[in-house]
Amino acid sequence: MTTGGRVRLTTIVVVFAASLFVAAAARAQPSQPQPIVVKDIHVEGNKRVQDAVILGRVKSAVGSTFNPSLLSEDIRAIFGLGFFDDVQVRVEDFEGGVKLVYVVTERPFVRDVDFVGSKKADRETLQEKIDIKLGSVYNPVDVQRAVERLRDYYEDEGYFEIQITPTVEKFSDGDVRLVFNIVEGRQITIDTIVFRGNKGLTDAQLKDAMETKERQYFILRGKVQRQRLDTDIDRIIAVYNDNGYIQARVESTDVAIDRERARATITIVVVEGPQFKVGEVQITGVSLLPEREILRQIKFKSGDVFSVSKVRDSVQGILNLYSTIGRASADVNPKRDQPPGTNVINVTFEITEGPEVYVERINITGNVRSEDKILRRELPLHEGDLYTLQNKERARQRLVNLGYFENVTVTTQPGSDKTKIVVNVDVVERATGIFSIGGGYSSVDSLVGTIDLAQRNFLGRGWEVAIRIRAGARTQQGTIGFTEPWLFDRPLSAGFDIYKSVRDYTDYKYDTTGLNLRLSHPFEEYWRWLLGYRLSRDDVSSISAFASPEILAQEGITVTSALSGSLTRDSRDVIAAPTKGAQTVLTLDFAGLGGDSKFIKATALQTYFKSIWFDHIIGMRAEGGYGFGWANEPLPLFERFFLGGPNSIRSFKYHGLSPKDDTGFKTGGTSEVLGNVEYIVPLPFAFRVVAFFDIGQVFGFGTPFDITDLRKAAGGGIRWQSPFGPIRVDYGFNLDRRAGEAIGQFQFSVGSPF
Repeated sequence: MTTGGRVRLTTIVVVFAASLFVAAAARAQPSQPQPIVVKDIHVEGNKRVQDAVILGRVKSAVGSTFNPSLLSEDIRAIFGLGFFDDVQVRVEDFEGGVKLVYVVTERPFVRDVDFVGSKKADRETLQEKIDIKLGSVYNPVDVQRAVERLRDYYEDEGYFEIQITPTVEKFSDGDVRLVFNIVEGRQITIDTIVFRGNKGLTDAQLKDAMETKERQYFILRGKVQRQRLDTDIDRIIAVYNDNGYIQARVESTDVAIDRERARATITIVVVEGPQFKVGEVQITGVSLLPEREILRQIKFKSGDVFSVSKVRDSVQGILNLYSTIGRASADVNPKRDQPPGTNVINVTFEITEGPEVYVERINITGNVRSEDKILRRELPLHEGDLYTLQNKERARQRLVNLGYFENVTVTTQPGSDKTKIVVNVDVVERATGIFSIGGGYSSVDSLVGTIDLAQRNFLGRGWEVAIRIRAGARTQQGTIGFTEPWLFDRPLSAGFDIYKSVRDYTDYKYDTTGLNLRLSHPFEEYWRWLLGYRLSRDDVSSISAFASPEILAQEGITVTSALSGSLTRDSRDVIAAPTKGAQTVLTLDFAGLGGDSKFIKATALQTYFKSIWFDHIIGMRAEGGYGFGWANEPLPLFERFFLGGPNSIRSFKYHGLSPKDDTGFKTGGTSEVLGNVEYIVPLPFAFRVVAFFDIGQVFGFGTPFDITDLRKAAGGGIRWQSPFGPIRVDYGFNLDRRAGEAIGQFQFSVGSPF
C-alpha cells in the first residue's frame, strides 16, 4: 500500500471511530450532551524530530472542544513536514475528556553518500550535482532526481553511455547510506560539425564562432556538451547578426552518435535570410558636445554591412563620452528603421543628455583586514563630487596597484534621483605578508639563498615593513625598510631603508652600507615628486694590480652624502604586468654635502605600453643618463653606467657592456642610452611569451659619445606571473657580435624588465 493510501485509510478509520465515540456519548446523555474536551496531546515514535516541531502543525489544542474533522487535517499537516513515512492518531479516554496521541514513523536520515566507479569527476563535484546533503531525510524521489542530475552532468561532458544505479544500505539504527554505482563508458568525441543552409557565411566562420570544436589531430578531442552547444546556437546567431543577417535563425540541431566508433556528428541547419546594409546614420538630441565627437564613437558608416555588435559598441562609446563630462545619466537609444522593400537599415541614435550626476554614496565591501580609510584615501572621487568615467577607472587602477587585493571591482547603480549615483567598490583581499626561506638562481647572482619577512599592509593601515636577506655566490644583501604612505593622514609618503650590500663584479668588489630617507607627494593626475637623502660608506676593493692608475685610485673607502630629487608620471594600469599606460621618471642626484664623493648624476626614463589586436601588447622603453664629478673629483666607479643583464641589453651578462681601459678593465661610463621594445602575447595560466629588441651603448673613459655606435640584441622569452612576482626567462642574440664576445646570453630573473 502506498504512503498516501495508508494516510487516507488511517484518516477514515480515525474519523469513523471518533464518530462512534461521540454517538455513544450522546446516547449516554440524551437530555443535555456535554462537549468533549481535549485534555492532553502526545506524540509517539519520534526520535529525532522534536515534539514541538510536530505539535506546531497540529490545530487541535489542549482545552479545546474535541473536533473529529480536525484530525485528518492534523495528519496531513504532520505528514507535510516530510520527515515521516506514516502518521496515525489515537483517541483515548482521559480525565473526563480525551487524549490525542499522534503516532509517527520517521523516515531514515542519509548518513553517508558515496560514488563508486567515477573517474571523470571527484566526489566533491558529484556531491554538488546531486544536492542531497548528509543528515537530510531519505526520500526515494530525491534519489531518482539525483540520478537524473548526474546523468545530465555526464552527458554534458560527452559520456552518453553512462549507467548510474543507486543502492541503499541500512545501518542498525535505521539510517541509510546512499551509493551511486557509476559506469561511465566512453567519452563521445565530435568527429565533424556539418552546417546546412549557410551561403553567406562559410563553415569555417561559423565554426570559429563556436566553443564546441571538432576532433583535431587525434589530440585535441572535441567533446559533445549539451549546455555548451546551446550557447553555441546563440553564438552562431550573433555572428550572423554581425554580418548583416539580422533575420537569421537556427532551424535545428542534431547529434548523431556512432557508438561503434564513439564518435558524434553534429548537424546544424540555419536559415540566413537576406543581408542588410547600413543606410542613413543620424544623431539627435545633442547640445553639450560637438556632433563630430559623437560621430567618432559610431563604429560604422553608410554602406557598411550592418552589425548588431557595432551598434552596441557605438552606444557604449557615446555613453562613455558623456560620462567623461559628468553626464552618467545620459541615455542613448539606437532606433533602427527598415524602408519597405529594401535590405537597408537606417540608424538614428536618439540621445537624452540628462543632468550632471554626482556621487551620492561610496560603498566598500570585502575589506576584512584593511581599514576603510586606506581604500577611501586612494579614491579620486568622494561623496558629492561630479562623477566621471575617468575617475571610476582611475579608482580601480589605484586600488589594484596597492597590491593588497586579489580582485577589485568598481560598479555603479542609480542613486535617489537622476542627479545622483552610488559607487560600489568590492575587493577580495590577498595575503600581503610574506615569510619565506628559500633559494634560487639568477643569471646575475648565480645561486642565491633568501630570507624575506615583509608586510605590505601592516596592521591593516597600509604600512610597508620589510626585512630581507639575500646571499649568493656573488652577492650578499640585507635590508630593513619602513614606509608610511600617508603621513599625518595626508598623501605624503615617507620612509627609510637601512642596507648592507656586498657584490663581486668581474673586475672589482663593492661593499656598501648606508641609510636612505625618502619623502614623496602626488600632484595632478598620475604625477609625483620625490626627495631623498643617502648616507653610505662605500668600499671598492680587489681591483686588479694591472688596472690603470685612474681606476686604482678608486680603491678604498668613500663616504657618500647625496641628495636626490625625482619627478614621475605613472599611468600604467597594473604595475607588475602592464597592458596599457606609460611611465616617465626624471631623476637628479647631487653628492657633496659632506663626505668624500662629489658628483652630479641625471637620468631619464620613459616607458609606454599599448594593447593591440587579440590582447597582444607592445611595450617600449627609452632611457638615458649622464654623470660627472665636480671639485676635481672623478665620477665614482660605483656610480658609473654599465649595461647588460636581464633589464637592459640581454645579449650581454650583467654589467657586461662598458668602456674598457688599456688593460681590458671595465671602467664604466659617464653616459648611457638604452632602448627596448617587447611584443607580448598573453597565454593561459598567467603565462606570456615575448619577442624583444634591445639597443644601447655606454660612453666615456675611452669610448667617445657617438649615437650611431650602438649595440643591438634580439631574442625571445617567457614570463610567468607567479605569486612571488613576474618570473622571466629570456635569451638575447648578439646582433653585432665583436671579437671575444658570446653569440648570446640566457637571462633569468624575477621582476618586470622595465
